[in-house]
Amino acid sequence: MQSFIQRALWATLIVSLLTVAVAFVLSPKPPPVLSRLQDFSLTNQLGVPVTRDSLRGRISVVNVVFSRCPTQCRRLSSQMQRIQSRIPSGVRLITLTADPEFDTPEVLKRYGLEYQASAETWWMLTGAKSEVYRVAVNDLKFAVVESGDRSARLEDLFIHSADFGIVDSEGRLRFIVHSEDPDAEDQVLRSVKRLKGIL
Repeated sequence: MQSFIQRALWATLIVSLLTVAVAFVLSPKPPPVLSRLQDFSLTNQLGVPVTRDSLRGRISVVNVVFSRCPTQCRRLSSQMQRIQSRIPSGVRLITLTADPEFDTPEVLKRYGLEYQASAETWWMLTGAKSEVYRVAVNDLKFAVVESGDRSARLEDLFIHSADFGIVDSEGRLRFIVHSEDPDAEDQVLRSVKRLKGIL
């Protein structure tokens, strides 16, 4: 009888170890770290200072627009508005301006109201141009360039990425989603849920 119990215990232990091993092998690998946010000092649409530490502990979805742009930026902001209505609680939305000299906190606040941006969830950030561009280009791997042609159409004053960056709660860039993909918003949500451990 004791021999049977021992065999049963060993069999249970082996099955448990095999289950853990299979789960480990089949579990998705964590997404790569594409970059890390360095410390920064910017200001949101309410005039409140925002630093890297302000984002710590929350996943962030980030994009770049500028309020005077009548085309692509409007589409990006509409996408962000829809994402805002679908994201899990505790996720931060961040919009950096490519035109910080024009896009003051007051301008960004008015712009945000057009898209029902909740100041609790969706921050629109401005500040010194060099600081905004450093965060956008160096840390988030976005392209942001001022055309330099003041006679250009409004939408051509600044050339910037039409992507969403998803940053984890430790300030590490983990995903980049192209906004023109047909399922871009779903990709953003899947990426956020993966970082939150929901999927």
